[in-house]
Amino acid sequence: MRADGVTLAIDIGASRSRLALVHDGVIADRLERATADLVGLDGTITAGLVAAAVTLHRDAGSPALQGIGVGVAAAVSGAGMVLQARDFGIPAGPAIRDSLAAAFGVPVLVDNDANLAALAEHRLGAARGAEHAAVITLGTNIGLGLILGGQVYRGARGAAGEIGLLLVPTADAAPHQAGARPVDAGRFGTAISRAPAGYAWIEELVGGGALATAAGGAHARVFAADALAEPSIRQLSDNAIEGWSMAIADLAVLLDPGVVILTGGVATDAAPLLDALERRVAELADFRVEIRLGSLGPDAELLGADLLALAADHDARAGLTAQAAGGWQ
Repeated sequence: MRADGVTLAIDIGASRSRLALVHDGVIADRLERATADLVGLDGTITAGLVAAAVTLHRDAGSPALQGIGVGVAAAVSGAGMVLQARDFGIPAGPAIRDSLAAAFGVPVLVDNDANLAALAEHRLGAARGAEHAAVITLGTNIGLGLILGGQVYRGARGAAGEIGLLLVPTADAAPHQAGARPVDAGRFGTAISRAPAGYAWIEELVGGGALATAAGGAHARVFAADALAEPSIRQLSDNAIEGWSMAIADLAVLLDPGVVILTGGVATDAAPLLDALERRVAELADFRVEIRLGSLGPDAELLGADLLALAADHDARAGLTAQAAGGWQ
């Protein structure tokens, strides 16, 4: 049961960061920025994110906030600590959480963005009622939120679900240069990789950013209907189906989820590929895996952040530490 009030929901991605004021589960006001534009002189987004949040809140008339929920494209511990800095400006540690709490004086919880997409799709969307579900976020990178036994599963350290870091064997086409080198992954395509020698991470090959780079930047939405008419884009779609199918088949044999949900910006355009994806997964996993498109669209992470903000408010009212996220779901 929701209490009356407004939450501030934030989703920090590798390319775009989105902020929204949410009232009774409905996004009332929103603001979007390129994540790179939030990065300050310290190399992090912290100050820029707070400034954007203050602007959104002020322009909406400064409504009373119940809490703030933040999704980040990084692993997050049960205590709300970002476990590793990301090269697009997310700092390790509690800086984002603590800076927002200081600016607004309300409880703040931070979690991985794919976990929040999974939470929202499980509570409100395509995975509703599923006891076991895997929610794959297809955006600039590839993320995974797991619902096991009806709850978000985070693993021992909070790093469960980093499916984009699955290793794919490659032939290195050139020596390392500044930590990266061109690789050829055969049926998955070619890429610039920073993975260990002899491998690429799957998101470097078939994540949204990699696919857009391979398309030459001609299409911001690689699998939009007009783009799929081009032979070169159709080849990229074949590469994507192969890579996504491998990841889903691996998930299927390891965890046996009842359903796999695809969400995120790339998934929005992936509906024409769904049948081919299911067929290829069945070939690789040797049994049928139900795959659905998320029903919440690209706002799944924001709606999950809203649910997280409500949990922060609940914990605060109960006298618990707002950042003790381990049992909020």
